[in-house]
Amino acid sequence: MRVRALVIALAAVATSVVAGATAVAPVAQAASSRECGRPHGPLVAYGHSYLASPQIGGAPASYVTLAAVAMRVKPVIRAVNGGTTLNVDTLVHSGKTRWVPGTSDLVVIDSGINDIKNKLPTAQWTGALQRVLATFAVPPVPTILLVRPLQVQAPNHPGHDPKVIAAYAAAQRKVASKFDAVRIVDASSGWNPRLDLSVDGIHPTAVGEVHLAKAVQNAAQRALCAP
Repeated sequence: MRVRALVIALAAVATSVVAGATAVAPVAQAASSRECGRPHGPLVAYGHSYLASPQIGGAPASYVTLAAVAMRVKPVIRAVNGGTTLNVDTLVHSGKTRWVPGTSDLVVIDSGINDIKNKLPTAQWTGALQRVLATFAVPPVPTILLVRPLQVQAPNHPGHDPKVIAAYAAAQRKVASKFDAVRIVDASSGWNPRLDLSVDGIHPTAVGEVHLAKAVQNAAQRALCAP
């Protein structure tokens, strides 16, 4: 109950989550005196239902919103339910959700679990991931937090098998290694599908969202505070 109360309190403090169709104006270059661990501009996130509809799992706010609140910045969510990396590719390159260099210096990408669910051919989703990361590589280059997929509990989901998760994560890391600005957010330590996922075995509960938020915030602080 204490964890859920914390989530509700953080969500109440958060500024409004910006819907997928919302764009933000580019920001000026961060000053050299920028506070360590706090991104300049909003925290921009591309992904799927973990971001777009946290209420599916019973959580009052997504992990990106919670992380943004902790870092005292605005969350900008650009996500679609059921989205894969192919959908993220479209969001990044098309319409009002497209990436504009200088918008922010911190971006989260979370799409892997639905690549696995849809059994996308490896070359297809890794190709889309490489296109997305190449787009962010245009100066000024933001720090990109690429979320490693986590094991789910639903028996009919391929991500139920830890070997499938590990194989996907290895391919994801191989693509990410080509881009200096990418950091993998690995929240697998302490992740417990039976406690952190809702009854559907796929979507995070409030506890699961807090677990992911802490992992994102820690990764952001390590990246932004690096000498």
